[in-house]
Amino acid sequence: MSQNNYDSFSRNFWDNLEKLQEFDKCTYNLDDTVPISREEVLSRLEDIVVQVVHQISGESIPNIRLRNRRTWENCRYVPNYGIQMVTTPTFSTVSFAKENSVEKFGLILKIMSMIYKLLQSDQVATKRDLYYEEPHLFRNQTMLDHIIDDIACMLEVPRRFLNVVATSKGCVVGDLSYTGPDGEVVDCLSASSGVMIPAWIDKLDNFRTVHAKFVLVVEKDATFQRLIDDGLITSMPCVMITGKGVPDVNTRLMVKRIWKELEIPVFGLMDADPHGIEIMFVYRFGSVSQSFDATSLSLPFLKWIGIFASDIRRLQLPDDAVKALTSNDEMKCRDMLSRPYIPFHHDIQQEIHEMLLTKKKAEIQSLTRISQKYLSQVFIPSKIKHGDWI
Repeated sequence: MSQNNYDSFSRNFWDNLEKLQEFDKCTYNLDDTVPISREEVLSRLEDIVVQVVHQISGESIPNIRLRNRRTWENCRYVPNYGIQMVTTPTFSTVSFAKENSVEKFGLILKIMSMIYKLLQSDQVATKRDLYYEEPHLFRNQTMLDHIIDDIACMLEVPRRFLNVVATSKGCVVGDLSYTGPDGEVVDCLSASSGVMIPAWIDKLDNFRTVHAKFVLVVEKDATFQRLIDDGLITSMPCVMITGKGVPDVNTRLMVKRIWKELEIPVFGLMDADPHGIEIMFVYRFGSVSQSFDATSLSLPFLKWIGIFASDIRRLQLPDDAVKALTSNDEMKCRDMLSRPYIPFHHDIQQEIHEMLLTKKKAEIQSLTRISQKYLSQVFIPSKIKHGDWI
C-alpha cells in the first residue's frame, strides 16, 4: 500500500474500527467462564467414584454416563453467542458389563485418577505428558484426548480446569506483548515467523499494543507467513493469528483473550472452499465436540472477510486458479446448510448456495494470479475499509 493510500485509509477508517469494536462490545457481551475451584472439581470427581463404589457394593453393574458430545441433537444455537450443549442432552453409557465398553470404562477411571493427582498437587500437565506416563494403556494419543474431553463434559467444566492442557500449534505475530506465566514479557514482533501460542492462556497477563487496530485470523500458515513477508503487520498495524488449519482450543482462547483485552475488532481470512468455511464456523460458532464449553470458545464477534465464493466471480479469477467442487465438497456444503445457525445468517447461506451453484472453489493463494501482493495491498485493506464482511 502506498503512503498516500495508507494515509487515506487511516483518515477514513481507523475511527470506524473503534466504533465497530464499541458495537461488538455491546452486541457480544460474552461473560468469561465462571472459575470453578480446584476443590469443586475434586469434589465432582469424588462423586463419580463414590457412585461407582455404591454400584459395586449394591451388586449392580458399575457404569458411567457420558453426555453425547458428538451429535447436533445435543446442541442449540444462541444468536450472538454460539452453539452450546442443551440442558437435557442424550447420554451414552459406558458399562463394565459391555464387551465393547469395558476397556473405556477402565480407562476413564484411570484418567480420572491421573487428573485427581494433578489437581491435588496443583500441577499442570499436557495431554501428551499423560499419554507417555503409561502409553501401553492407550491405543493412541487420540483415544486419551477424547476421554479427557468426555470427563470434562461429564463434570461440566472446561478442560483446562482439570489442569490438563494441550500443546499449542497456533502462532501469533504483530504489535502485541503480554506477560507469560513465568513473568517474562513476550513481544510478538520479536520473532520473524511468529510466536507460538502458549498452552495456558489463563495464566497470561498485561496484554499491550501500541498501534494495532484489529486482529486478523488467517486459516493457513502459508498465507500467514506470506502476509508477514509482505509487511502487512506494519503497513496496516494489526495482530495476526493462525491456527494452522482447524484451530485448537488454545488458538481460539487466545483470539478471545486479545479481543477482550485490547478491545479491537477481529476479522477472519479463509479459503473459498467448504473446508475454509468449516474452519470459520469453528472459530465463530464453536464446535459440536466442545459445545459444553461454548462460553470460552465461540467467537461470534469474528467478521469473515473472505475469500467468498462470490469473490471468485467478482474478481474474475482465471480458470486455472479455480478448482471444481468435488462430490464430497457438495455433500459438505449441504451438510453446512443444515446447521442450526445458518437460518440466522442469510449472507453465509447465500455464499454456500453460490458455491453449489457455480461448483467452484478457490484458495487464498489464487489471488496472487491477479498480482503478487494483491492480497495484502488491495484485498484485505478494501474488505475492511468498505465493510465487506459477513
